[in-house]
Amino acid sequence: MSVNSVNSGSTMFTSNNQPSAAQQSQDQFLQLLVTQMQNQDPLNPMDNSEFTNQLTQFSQLEEMQNMNSQMQESMIYTQSLNNTMMLGLVGKNATVEGNLVEVNGDNISSNRVNVTTGGIITVEVKDDAGNVVRTYETTSEAGWNDISWDGKDDDGDTVADGNYTLGITAQDNAENDVSFTSFMTGIVDSIRFENNLVLVNMAGQEYYASEIVEVGM
Repeated sequence: MSVNSVNSGSTMFTSNNQPSAAQQSQDQFLQLLVTQMQNQDPLNPMDNSEFTNQLTQFSQLEEMQNMNSQMQESMIYTQSLNNTMMLGLVGKNATVEGNLVEVNGDNISSNRVNVTTGGIITVEVKDDAGNVVRTYETTSEAGWNDISWDGKDDDGDTVADGNYTLGITAQDNAENDVSFTSFMTGIVDSIRFENNLVLVNMAGQEYYASEIVEVGM
């Protein structure tokens, strides 16, 4: 997916002439309190405890509003800092779940699988048209295993630049299928921001930054 633009997020503008929500609440409370005192029965005025309770409630409300404002400011700052840090991913190798291989001259992205049991892994390399250009096998152990392709077809010739996919099967030594997860490692070409989420572009595909399991040089 091509990247057309980078959106750093929306900016909120507040008119200096407009009171904040907290200020409006304070003004409303004071107006009600003054009105209440002006209209109280002189022969039966508001007792001190009731007046104190109202002031306490007002103080608690103001404190909650201030805390909410501080939390919002902290979230905005954290998001801005996170976005700035994400810019450092561009040009670095990142590993995500997938089976894509990018061939660009001598630069070929690498691939690994995480298998539950050791045995044999069979890999079929397919081009964009779905044609199998290479088939190879490699032994595996439980855990992470490198299954990177060398960029050559079954005849030993170097393939054309482009994106290829790996069809992977994993079996134990008794030829029983075992579960696995495949991963690809490639260079982050660019990033963009969408709805406060970071997306990275690798080999023409977009992935959420949260999908990255490893970052290297």
